[in-house]
Amino acid sequence: MDGNMNRRQFIGSAAAVAAATTVSGGTSAAAGSGAATAVGSTAAQLGPLVITRNSGFGQKGKVFPDQRRKYNDAKTGHTVWQMTDTPGRFTRAQYATQPMATPDSRFVIYGSDRAGEAGQWNMFKLDLRTGESTQLTESTRNLVYHWSVISPDGKEVFYVEDGNSFKVVNIETLEEREICRVTPCHRPHQLTVSPDNKHIINPIFLEAKEEENFLFGDGHLIRSALVVINTKTGEIHRLCDGNTPRTHAQYCPTDPNLIMYCYGGPWWYVQRLWMIHADGTGNRPIFIQSHFEGAGHEFWGTAGKTIYIFCNGGRQPQGLWAVAPDGTNERCVMAGPTTGHGSANHEEDLFVASEIYGDNTEGLWMSKKGSTEPELLVHTGYDPSKFPSGVGASPHPRFLPDGKRVVFSSAMTGSPEVFMVEV
Repeated sequence: MDGNMNRRQFIGSAAAVAAATTVSGGTSAAAGSGAATAVGSTAAQLGPLVITRNSGFGQKGKVFPDQRRKYNDAKTGHTVWQMTDTPGRFTRAQYATQPMATPDSRFVIYGSDRAGEAGQWNMFKLDLRTGESTQLTESTRNLVYHWSVISPDGKEVFYVEDGNSFKVVNIETLEEREICRVTPCHRPHQLTVSPDNKHIINPIFLEAKEEENFLFGDGHLIRSALVVINTKTGEIHRLCDGNTPRTHAQYCPTDPNLIMYCYGGPWWYVQRLWMIHADGTGNRPIFIQSHFEGAGHEFWGTAGKTIYIFCNGGRQPQGLWAVAPDGTNERCVMAGPTTGHGSANHEEDLFVASEIYGDNTEGLWMSKKGSTEPELLVHTGYDPSKFPSGVGASPHPRFLPDGKRVVFSSAMTGSPEVFMVEV
């Protein structure tokens, strides 16, 4: 869930997206593949490798010209690049936990409705050397761009379309295939891929209930599961399930046998952070919260030895904290950020966050290893009125692998666009 929307807004908008009418006039990669597979089955029939063509929309492989604009931030002096310019449409980087760039920092993956009807999202790769964008997908079925994930070798992007169709597209050849369909699947969440590229995992809701009602309202309990999918065969199994919403599952970037995930619902009423092994053993909570202490929007460090989590209402100082996977070595790395999103550079000696004490209006903040003091990195022009319902207005900052640049989203020019700031 985006920290800049309340839960009712987020769930309501997500439900609206899921219920949207499919745009007519096109064919999809999964059509006729016969790949529907129930959760818990041992095999899945894979769809064929196809490149779709859809008249009336932007086509896969279409190249959009360089739109970059370079300037210096008036408050910090840092060099900023506006990477896209799509007035009247919505263009955004991915969620902050999702690797947005190829390992060589050349291409950034983003989502936009620039190539078709308003509200019809597709994925694009942006060449940071030339500024050109190439359309990767040709979807007419509610593609969820912000939960997609790049494979460890940077050659493929895994994503969810049509609510329960798990797919992959090659960013070089543009070939795509449906890996499998997961049934039941009332709300797919963020995708993560194992460092050996053998599995993706997704925390899904197994019943049609709203996350905001967990523990409260009419919902009370929500059945959900961590679903593991073999990237080659489409085989599916549930790693764990139960009557609590599970969200934000993330493979350790260096150990395919270690998975972090979270309990959803109100941060201040749940023990948020949990770890589990890939075989289902060792399920345990870490970063133990005190009563009514909120924690969330967690992410792995690149080395796989540290997890970072935004924390407020308990331990001091409030801010971005770090903890080892075994639950030891808790420490604050940036004082101030409490509910925002963020990331660390490859060396994990620079940290970026999207808010300080709940205030998203200023910009992105950065701290350096050895000091918890935040400094303003770039003004982001936060204005939630300029974002469509359900997209989420947080900048979702993410360091590129080179550690020298941070990609983020902003509507400071009037429409949501992709930006990049040099550190």
